[in-house]
Amino acid sequence: MVAKKESKAFLSGSFRIKVVAVLVACVALGHGLAGQDIPLFQMERAVEAEVDLKDTLYSFPDAVEALALLQPYLNSGQEVTADGSWSAIRLLNATDHTLRAALSFCMYADAVRLFVVQDSTLIDEQFNSRFVTDRRDRLPSPYHYLWISIDPGETQTLFFQAYFYEETPEAHYRHLSVYPVLPTVNKMIDRLSWQAFYSGLLVLLAILGGLMAWIFRERVFLFYSGLMLSAALYFADRYGLLGLLAQFPKLTDPLPMILFALSGIVVFAGLFATDFLQMRQQMPRYYKVYAWFSGWTAVSPYLLILVLNDLQIARVITDMCLGLWALLSIFPVARLARKGQSTARTLMWPFVILFVGGMLFLLDNSNILSGVFGLRYSFQVGLLFFSGFLFFILFERVTTLRKKKEQFEELSALKTRFFTNLSHEFRTPLTLMMGPLQQLLEGNPEPRERQLMEIALRNANNQLHLVNELLELSRLEAGKMELRASQQDVVPLVYSLVFAFESLAEDRQIHLSFKSEQPSVHLYYEAGKLEKVVNNLLSNALKFTPSGGSVSVALSQLGQELCLSVSDTGPGIPWLQQDKVFDRFFQVSASPEVGTGVGLALSRELVRLHQGRIELESREGEGSTFRVFLPLGSGHLRAEERVEAPVESGIAFKASIQTTEKPTNLRASTSTQPEATVLLIEDNDEVRAFIRQRLDTAFKIIEAGDGQLGIDKAREYMPDLIVSDVMMPRKNGYEVCAALKGDVRTSHIPVILLTAKAEQEEKLQGLRTGADDYLAKPFDAEELRVRIHNLIQLRQQLRQRFAAAVELKPEEVAVNSIDQEFLEKALAIVESHLDDEQFSVDVLSREIGLSRPQLNRKLRALVNQSTNQFIQSIRLQRAADLLRQQSGTVAEIAFQTGFSSTAYFIKCFKDKYGETPGSFSKNQPKS
Repeated sequence: MVAKKESKAFLSGSFRIKVVAVLVACVALGHGLAGQDIPLFQMERAVEAEVDLKDTLYSFPDAVEALALLQPYLNSGQEVTADGSWSAIRLLNATDHTLRAALSFCMYADAVRLFVVQDSTLIDEQFNSRFVTDRRDRLPSPYHYLWISIDPGETQTLFFQAYFYEETPEAHYRHLSVYPVLPTVNKMIDRLSWQAFYSGLLVLLAILGGLMAWIFRERVFLFYSGLMLSAALYFADRYGLLGLLAQFPKLTDPLPMILFALSGIVVFAGLFATDFLQMRQQMPRYYKVYAWFSGWTAVSPYLLILVLNDLQIARVITDMCLGLWALLSIFPVARLARKGQSTARTLMWPFVILFVGGMLFLLDNSNILSGVFGLRYSFQVGLLFFSGFLFFILFERVTTLRKKKEQFEELSALKTRFFTNLSHEFRTPLTLMMGPLQQLLEGNPEPRERQLMEIALRNANNQLHLVNELLELSRLEAGKMELRASQQDVVPLVYSLVFAFESLAEDRQIHLSFKSEQPSVHLYYEAGKLEKVVNNLLSNALKFTPSGGSVSVALSQLGQELCLSVSDTGPGIPWLQQDKVFDRFFQVSASPEVGTGVGLALSRELVRLHQGRIELESREGEGSTFRVFLPLGSGHLRAEERVEAPVESGIAFKASIQTTEKPTNLRASTSTQPEATVLLIEDNDEVRAFIRQRLDTAFKIIEAGDGQLGIDKAREYMPDLIVSDVMMPRKNGYEVCAALKGDVRTSHIPVILLTAKAEQEEKLQGLRTGADDYLAKPFDAEELRVRIHNLIQLRQQLRQRFAAAVELKPEEVAVNSIDQEFLEKALAIVESHLDDEQFSVDVLSREIGLSRPQLNRKLRALVNQSTNQFIQSIRLQRAADLLRQQSGTVAEIAFQTGFSSTAYFIKCFKDKYGETPGSFSKNQPKS
């Protein structure tokens, strides 16, 4: 017979009924426990092995009858519900010692309550449930162990109240066994230890998954971590491990912890499968069904319990949903693996292991392979291997993705280097084209020849502009271009750029206008980069606008953004092509103009660098409007992207060049001075010959064909200035500059770097190595001559100033720290030999580590003095100090400062200070 037991009373206190005391008294009147049909089992020896009591256990046909017998022995106010299945047994201890044992009730019961009556008194009450364990400091167990202790000669009546929330054969109600305490406890401890170890491994995998998610920033690891944590929680609660950790509140009674764990397994397993298999992309329709059903399976137990208020029905429906969900999870793995997806194929082995473990567990549970050691844990072992394989697969996948990412970054860096080298190869011939053309144009050629030269020069400039845009775009896409924005007024910049296009607009008979809603708008931007954006938009608008049309530029503030719009009345852009205009090398098919397709792509990247956006609105036959939106304030920028001083734009740079004084004949202007020597380091023979041809009228030129040779010649000839290319064999320009500036023999020599790398970062790198100036190819040869002249003149003025100085101060003379250390060392050596009249140039050069010629050239370059003059200057400076202190007579001070002749000392002192030592001493103020 199958009995269906009521569960509602256990789920909610509202279903509990209190048996009316009058009714209980009527039922129980005249009946004592000894007179009922409750069997008596006499225990004549200690419990050493399992004792089966199912034949002795008495099952009450009615719960009211059992409660009527028990009610007189309940404590005052104690409530017991008349629901569930009731049974009872009497145990007599016929031994001469106290019997302690563990009672194991039917494992199919969901909850068991035990009432122990002895000598007409309720002496104990125990409760054990799958939902919540009232353990009272005892070990929890899914087998409903209940503990008894009977003194010698005593009889105890045991009442069992059991709840079955599934349809269970009535024969299972009578399962009752007695076990010895110690073996039972040891067995429970072994099982709990295994479950603790197993759950700990799952938690460890969850922690590892979380760490991997944090390290690799891959959410699939986070889903894996949640899956492992939910599985650990499920088994810990399933086998009573959570009962050792805490007593969960009664609110979890209708919604047990194991239910939350199952929901977590469904949610995280579903997320893991969809992400790892890329189900949304590979099987979009199936993904929607799977996602919907996974969500339903996760929340259905709670909804069913709340709506039906019947745990048995909710459990049946939930089990069906879980089974169907498992099949739905396996199906995409099998299908994608059959289609050849590598990730799905790698998942097949873990699923096979899990399936084998589950099958072995079912075979053991159905007694087909019972008795085989470890089969009861086969599913858990299979799940553990499944989890380990998953982690290994995830790690391999992420490692592969990281390698691909590194390869992509390496490819991007390679592409950037390629564009850089390619630009260098373009810039070098452009230098050789533009330089001679500019030189020829300066010679006042015939009008027809001038026209041809201007055409060639204009096209060379266009080629240079394209090279620069390609290089900047590649650096932007590789993420190697940095933003250095400062707070500036944007209105003057845009106005000046619009004004620069006025002559071109007049030539094409196009009306060009500019309008700003506010006279001043401050925002953070880098002028040079924003200038390129405006120039590209304006040049495109003027290029595609026919004669008689108009181009308008407007500035307006929209909320927390600045809107810069450039509108034209050109032919417009077809609707189907508007999404592609910002792609590199894209050209509008209907456009009569031919371009490179780089300008708008570069503009978009530069706007994105400012955390802005660029939009297009266009209609065929009416024109186009490009709008650039830039955020106001500075909250959108990182700290390293904000600078105090604004970075000069290209306009400011050109203006500074145009206003630079350009002497017509540098050799004539410096004819009264010795001819300056310039070392030219350039690996390209033609470029080197061109620069030499433009400079040899003003300077003495020494040439070197590579960086290492340039370093050697710099140390040999000690030139007044060095002009060096950057990209060269053996040693590049940065290495040359660093080597020369780090060498005390050459640290004072100014260095100008010439390079095709015209980016601001490259310039900063050159300046950090100690370069005094930086010039990008192709350069104006006359500008190079002016910069060389100005640097040499500046150094000569410094030398003349300090040569005439009465007192030598190294910190004021030296241009860099190495020169300062050199002068301080030379000064210290001379002062240490101040009273030694035999101290000479040879001694100083030996102690300072330079040859006589090198020391002489170094001192002349720094203080415009020979080595003898430098020594004498230090002696006289020290003599003046002694005279100020009136430390002795003139003759004594002369000998103290290394002069062997007083007359020679007086002559030298008068030449330097303009008066004799005696009068110098008398003119000092009295202390």
